[in-house]
This record gives sequence, C-alpha cells and structure tokens, in this order.
Amino acid sequence: MILSLEKLRRLAVFAGWAALLAILFSTLSPLAVRPHIPMLGADIERFLAFFAAGATFAIAYPRHRWLVLAGIVALAISLEWLQTLETTRHGMPRDAMVKIAGATLGSILSATFDTMAQRLRKP
Repeated sequence: MILSLEKLRRLAVFAGWAALLAILFSTLSPLAVRPHIPMLGADIERFLAFFAAGATFAIAYPRHRWLVLAGIVALAISLEWLQTLETTRHGMPRDAMVKIAGATLGSILSATFDTMAQRLRKP
C-alpha cells in the first residue's frame, strides 16, 4: 500500500505535535526524569528531536514552512532560557544552536522531499 501525500501530511501533523510534546517534556523536566537514549550523547538526542520536529512540521504545513521553522527556532531559544529556571538543568547557547541546526536540516530535507514528490506526481 502506497501512502498518498495527503495521508502523509495528516500523519505528519500528529507526529510533529507528538515530537513537540516530547521535546517540551524532555527539556523542562528535572534531569532525573528526562528520557534519554543511552547509546547517544545529549547533543545527538537534541539534534534528532528537533530534526524530527522540523521535518514533520515542514511536511504537515507546506504553505507555512518558513513560519513554522521560525517558530521552532524561537521555541529552541525559549526552552534553553526556561531551563535556567529548573534547578537541575542549565540552558546553554551551544545547546540551542544544536537544536536549531536539527530543526533547520529537518525542514530543508523534508521540503526537498516534498518538492520532489510533487514533481514526480505531475504528468
């Protein structure tokens, strides 16, 4: 069964918001309860989480890709600042840059994929 582009967009809406909720919980929870993948470092986890959010939101909202990316970048910066309010966490500009890089690359790759998929569909 081949997934239509419209069904993929609907799935991406759900996946994007799920990724965003996971990011919010992981970023703002105390360090002891933060979920993590043991085999990966914190920078790779940050990058992949924001890559997933950027990629899925870019597919989900194709007409607003740049606005969505700007929102994710603002969220990354805001979350790093909010971490300074949690006693066991610390917000670092370098961490925000890793998150921004992940979201940007995810958005660009999914936009490229979307453009290619639309061109292949045209007769």
